[in-house]
Amino acid sequence: MFNSTQWNYIQKGFHLTDRQVQIAKLICRGLTNAQIAKKCNITYNTARTHVNHICVKISAYGRAELILRLIQIARHAK
Repeated sequence: MFNSTQWNYIQKGFHLTDRQVQIAKLICRGLTNAQIAKKCNITYNTARTHVNHICVKISAYGRAELILRLIQIARHAK
């Protein structure tokens, strides 16, 4: 969905950890918390916590808004 320059811009601008970027990429691919947990070898609750922290950092109130905000933010990457 985004190139590496855009992900770097998002990561630095919103102080996301490498793991949070990994989770955000999976959210953008449409994975559920259960699927994210399995793919990342973490518990469901840990996946849910990562998603919540990403939403807080990006100021989004759910997955759909998170993706929309990421698209808007990525447009500003140079």
